Amino acid sequence: MDTVLAIETSSSRGGAALYSDGRMLDVREFASDRSHNSIIFEPLEAMLRHAPPLDLIVTGTGPGSYSGVRVGIAAAMGISLAKNVPLIGLPSLCALGEAYSLERYAVTGDARRGSWWYAEVVGGMLTAPPIVDSLEETARRTALWPGQLFTTDTASPPFCQALPVLPRADVLTARANGLTVESLAKLTSVPVEPLYLRGPFITVGKKGPLIAPSVSTPG
Repeated sequence: MDTVLAIETSSSRGGAALYSDGRMLDVREFASDRSHNSIIFEPLEAMLRHAPPLDLIVTGTGPGSYSGVRVGIAAAMGISLAKNVPLIGLPSLCALGEAYSLERYAVTGDARRGSWWYAEVVGGMLTAPPIVDSLEETARRTALWPGQLFTTDTASPPFCQALPVLPRADVLTARANGLTVESLAKLTSVPVEPLYLRGPFITVGKKGPLIAPSVSTPG
């Protein structure tokens, strides 16, 4: 893939990355205040001003900040439509910087309302949607996991030792470049939708653009 633009805004640290011809041309990170996520548009405008023609746009779909994920997807969709460039969404949990070199890892975090969530990533993709459960059940799952544990929270949960880490836009470009032709075609054929832990107002789509066990990416 020649030129890929990635947008990641699911956490308190937002970012955009531009990859082209085997090298990273530009990476910009910014504090992503959950009530002022429009800050992403300034770095995106600066990044695209001198960018080569885009071949693909990839955006993180969460889970994470409700407003942040939506703003990131909206920005990606706007650029995709304006420039007639294919757009795909990948779970933000697959773009954790310190976890990129690992073939498999698990992620957990606070789901609020007295519950916690848990997810496993294998080969760069989620094996299933994040599971929201009680502290006791989530503690049981993390205790059974044999590999590295991460959390997107600022500190490790009280029931396990998980390394705090945030998603990164540059890792999203790497994940996108690792997609097979078949997986890329499948992802571009479905709409990009947020991956929410809960859906009281918005329901996660059923067509499966967020979870693709068949996707092959570099460990």
